[in-house]
Amino acid sequence: MTTPDLPLVEGAQLALISGSAVEELQVLLERCEDFEILVTGHPPGPYAAQALLTDAPPDHPLRDKFVIGAWTDHGLTAAVELLRDFPERHVWYLGLLLVAPEDRGQRLGERILAAVKTWIISQDGRAVRLIVQDQNPAALRFWLAHGFVPIGTATQELMDRTNTVTRLELKP
Repeated sequence: MTTPDLPLVEGAQLALISGSAVEELQVLLERCEDFEILVTGHPPGPYAAQALLTDAPPDHPLRDKFVIGAWTDHGLTAAVELLRDFPERHVWYLGLLLVAPEDRGQRLGERILAAVKTWIISQDGRAVRLIVQDQNPAALRFWLAHGFVPIGTATQELMDRTNTVTRLELKP
């Protein structure tokens, strides 16, 4: 898979996460277990990182899935999961923006989001969509503050839990 260089982020180095960084990604997911518990009701399992790298919706090519990491002086500090052309052409789905607890509140997520938007536009992306679980009002405030607008609600069916979610969209 060929991808252009990712934009620069002040205080972090962005790069696509590959299988060689799966252990670092697993550590990040475990450090951010508060998010996983909030969404699913339980901490990440021992293969959560591998699943994040390889799981995609049925009939969606894995070549159009990107997991981007942000490395800082603390190591792998943040991760973003993206699907290109999902659910339709030129629309990107942002499945996850996760920042380590010790780095939250320092605008790292905001800087990563700005870089990711630039990259999506360079990839001919015309919209970014995501969902926010109702039990995560801080995330909803973050996305709304960065230009995302509500486009509906839905029900998210997980293995052990059902969440009501707000669907959001941004047209960069």
